[in-house]
Amino acid sequence: MIGARRLSDLSRAADEMGEVVAVDRLGGGLVEVAVRLPHAAATARPGEFAQLRCGDPPMPLLRRPFSVAWVDGEVCGFVFEPVGEGTRRLARLHTGDMLASLAPLGTGFTLPAAGRVVCVAGGLGCAPFPLGARRALDAGAAEVVVLHGAATEARLYPAARFSRGDPRIRVVEATDDGSRGHHGLVTALVAAELRAGAAALWACGPNPMLVALAALLGADDVALPPIVEASLEAPMGCGFGTCLGCALPVRDVGGPRYALCCREGPVMPVADVDWQALRALPPPHVA
Repeated sequence: MIGARRLSDLSRAADEMGEVVAVDRLGGGLVEVAVRLPHAAATARPGEFAQLRCGDPPMPLLRRPFSVAWVDGEVCGFVFEPVGEGTRRLARLHTGDMLASLAPLGTGFTLPAAGRVVCVAGGLGCAPFPLGARRALDAGAAEVVVLHGAATEARLYPAARFSRGDPRIRVVEATDDGSRGHHGLVTALVAAELRAGAAALWACGPNPMLVALAALLGADDVALPPIVEASLEAPMGCGFGTCLGCALPVRDVGGPRYALCCREGPVMPVADVDWQALRALPPPHVA
């Protein structure tokens, strides 16, 4: 069934300048930056994102989008890998530096009022789920299971940063090379967790992983929970629907169309995405 169209509420977003309070290099190239951003911390929902300015104008000209990974009081955490000019500049931040943020943007995950939530995270797709797990439990979920996969052990986001001491958050890891947890793709763990019952399935990761997950969920022997959503990747230059750079193929009652990832996403019902058309697109690159 094709879901109802929803758009992000831009009236909730605010431009604010915050102080960097911590920069952690987690290994495997991952960096976590914590910034004091009172408005974003008070308003961000799981799966929503911030547009962070990566340096003084004019270069880099465009901000970069990052999921709000976690919130602690007035502080927001962001997880990324320095792969281009913008993210390399963010990785060079130090405690006490100032960082500009426009947030919250986009649409987030739907919170169930009870039951289990299964999160499928591939690589940097871990980013929405520390906050997601906490908010799901606050909304009434009994347990959150985070299935986290990466190429190697070094590239796994630390399990303790998902659970933060809460035994109701369980992390199951997978690595392509078998260096930690399940030897193979994280999608191989999904069916068993769904057979145990779930109120929601959330996913975030590279588009090839999401395409494979969507195919698995389409099998007749997989019991789908009421909520099945994925956070998609796209190059988002503005974050609020002006630049039109983040159009992704979706299915609608009137037929195929394109939706702006920054306004109708990044979180969308899996059933609404045209996965075959998405697979044919060139991969998004974070600069």
